[in-house]
Amino acid sequence: MVMRKYIEHIAGKMPDKDWQLYKQHLKAVKSKKGEVILGLQKPCKTIWHMTKGAVRKFEMDNGIEKTTHFYVAPKVFTVLHSVLTGGPSDLSIICEEDCEFLTLDIDQLADLYQQSIYIERVGRRMAEEEFIEEFSMRRMFLKLDALQRYEYMEQKHPEVLMRFQLKDVATFLGVTPETLSRLRKMRFSA
Repeated sequence: MVMRKYIEHIAGKMPDKDWQLYKQHLKAVKSKKGEVILGLQKPCKTIWHMTKGAVRKFEMDNGIEKTTHFYVAPKVFTVLHSVLTGGPSDLSIICEEDCEFLTLDIDQLADLYQQSIYIERVGRRMAEEEFIEEFSMRRMFLKLDALQRYEYMEQKHPEVLMRFQLKDVATFLGVTPETLSRLRKMRFSA
């Protein structure tokens, strides 16, 4: 199974009995392109294990939609702040392609942690991965100018530039679509 390989790549080998325990709590869900799987100001109660497709997280800033994350399958994601605090999410998640997920209800996670140290390790490693990703993005925005951020995306995440709308890439990079167009022209003419 693709998701087991992905999880084991991040968290290490999981015994079959622990994988079976984890797997029995996963629910298969399909979502269409354009479907919002988490609305703004809704508490996040799900961990998504995306096996097919691509999603985008965004927030609203003074009425303007700003992209904060791009995810392409295979990927496990959630809105960690909302999950940990139980409060509403300031992020929304939308499917940018038709997607397939294995979802896990967050309320079941504590029970699973009690039953398996391996599943607890998966949870810890996924939280660590999210922290590392957030830290890396923060460093990118503090240290790189707009052109360097675009070049970083070209080098580290070319799939984002191929699978997501450029207007969303622009808001992620912190520039207008027009500025992104100029940056792209500069890159392609260099």
